[in-house]
Amino acid sequence: MTFSQFQEQFHISLDPQQSAAVQAVEGPVLLLAVPGSGKTTALVTRIGYLCYALGVLPEQILTMTYTVSAARDMRQRFMTVFGREEPLAFYTINGVCSRIIRLYERMMGRQAFELLSDAGRQSALVAEIARHQSGEFANEGTVKAIQTAIAYVKNQMLQDEEIQEVEVEGVDFPPIYRAYCETLRREKWMDYDDQMVYARQILLRYPELLNRLRTQYRYICVDEAQDTSKIQHSVIELLAGKGGNLFMVGDEDQSIYGFRAAYPQALLDFERTYGGRVLYLERNYRSTRQIVEAADRFIQKNQQRRPKHMTAVRGAGPDLETISVYNRQEQYALLARMGTQCREETAILYRDNDSALPLIDLLDREGIPYRCRQMDGTFFTHRTIRDLTDIIRLAQQPRDGERFLRVYYKLGAGISRAAAEEAVRLAGPEEPLLAYIAGMETVSPWTARQCRALLTHMQGLLRESGDRAIYRIVHFMGYGDYLEERKMDAGRTEILEALGAREATPLALLERLEVLEQVVRAGAEAPESPLILSTIHSSKGLEYRHVILMDVADGIFPRAVPGKDATPEEQAAWEEERRLFYVGMTRAKDRLSLVRFRKAELPSVFAQEVLGPVTLPRVVKRILRPCPKPAAPASRSVEREAEGYQPGVPVRHRRFGRGQVVQRNGDVIVVSFQDGGRRKLSLTAALRAGQLQIE
Repeated sequence: MTFSQFQEQFHISLDPQQSAAVQAVEGPVLLLAVPGSGKTTALVTRIGYLCYALGVLPEQILTMTYTVSAARDMRQRFMTVFGREEPLAFYTINGVCSRIIRLYERMMGRQAFELLSDAGRQSALVAEIARHQSGEFANEGTVKAIQTAIAYVKNQMLQDEEIQEVEVEGVDFPPIYRAYCETLRREKWMDYDDQMVYARQILLRYPELLNRLRTQYRYICVDEAQDTSKIQHSVIELLAGKGGNLFMVGDEDQSIYGFRAAYPQALLDFERTYGGRVLYLERNYRSTRQIVEAADRFIQKNQQRRPKHMTAVRGAGPDLETISVYNRQEQYALLARMGTQCREETAILYRDNDSALPLIDLLDREGIPYRCRQMDGTFFTHRTIRDLTDIIRLAQQPRDGERFLRVYYKLGAGISRAAAEEAVRLAGPEEPLLAYIAGMETVSPWTARQCRALLTHMQGLLRESGDRAIYRIVHFMGYGDYLEERKMDAGRTEILEALGAREATPLALLERLEVLEQVVRAGAEAPESPLILSTIHSSKGLEYRHVILMDVADGIFPRAVPGKDATPEEQAAWEEERRLFYVGMTRAKDRLSLVRFRKAELPSVFAQEVLGPVTLPRVVKRILRPCPKPAAPASRSVEREAEGYQPGVPVRHRRFGRGQVVQRNGDVIVVSFQDGGRRKLSLTAALRAGQLQIE
């Protein structure tokens, strides 16, 4: 059957690039497919072309996908297009590796290790090893982070010296990894990633088994190749062989799973590895011309990519929109108001689940329906959040020895373990532990003063709103310094502060956290609601009429902007941030909006590249409350007034009270306030707002 006859019989219509891909059936072929280009159509049609036009037996075709659901969907897609079911192999790469191990057992008469398939058992094992190594209970977030790192090591095929460089926040990962692997071997278990490790070893050690598989599967197809890990690519290379009929489909511009060890470099090395051809699908059928052109310009700035361009098949649509807000709090309020007016399918996309919590909190409070997948509760069990909630509870119960021993060394008061344990053991029934330590003769005068200051802070924060209390703990009570010293991410403290802004007291915040944890773990299924909340990772492969990208600010999304002397690792992370943003942009069919901030501390390289100077579209003006205009340049009178603010000058701040200037660098001054806290202030901004004056 000719290709034309095949198309006519099955009513198939393809563009020229898709047609070329379908007919490329011999030898190694890499198909690079831009978003919305119909790559699944091309892949499924090619399988049908092999079976019905070229007479290839379905049993000789192996198709590997990234997820079980993708394999299931592709099988269903084949049946929909061709109207019949065939004995085709649609598996994940892990599924293929499991079958290699089963074949090994049958051919060699040996029993492989037992698969540790129970996620709960594996988590408990990791938690116990971490507790034994660190002496502390590992919370849910830490366990998940360790599991992710274990999978990363195995998927990247890291050597011992490279494993020493792997870091997991809050724990010493290498000894945990070694103990985990030793336990699996001792118990004769293997985890899901071990399946790939052992399958690769089997293929290398037993050529007769490898030849049997190559004979069985003459045609191999791989979907979502940009998300495939290094060890998975190694298994594929062994199965396909040099010059084999391998059809690999992917797009290095959409590789966003670096934390799972995705290895897009394999797509760039395809010709060197296999000596094959590279074809392209560059026509986007999903999005309007404005979205396609903006996304294509944006991704061109990456260096580690193929020289391809995405072009739009659809015509023009609305221009890309700026949703202009002052700060993140205003962002959440605005997006919630938009939710009440939402009439068309609208997806609010964000970098990670934590970013959405203040928005989910507000939607839940206001009873605004939305759709959102279930989330894990790692935010609520993370050690940073646990520390902050412990400190609030300690302020409420200053004799709580268990909590005190968990946090005393994180508050920068120089308290020794011996002093902390003595206070827990000997302090009077009504005496706060900090007060006891402040009165000990064995502690330094500085530690005594710090303990008295902390006690004052503890008493003060209970009378504040939730956000002010969190701010006080982080910035005035030493906890922020603790995070910085240990290079721990402080982003969660900002999310908790945002949640606290809606609570009158920190104790009310703790109560709300318990409710909110139940909300996010349950997810939100409102089938009739057009409002969708999702991470960009979870939206991969999906499309929406209107997409809003939130938190578009340097330090949030993207996570970090590299400097001129960036290391190769920092540059690689930066390119993945750009790819993630690109994937978010290309989920939009008709409209694309970016939330960007007017606050000076929240600039955005990405928003500047995509949208240029800040503009406020008419559609946004209708739903925005009036916002203050950006401050005008400092007048000469403000400049003259600022000259008097030199080190040693006593001042009064409208919010923070009396203090003294202790340092000045240009427009930035450092003021030591009587409550014990130090703050950096923009002098001209504080003077313009009438917040600061000389005493």
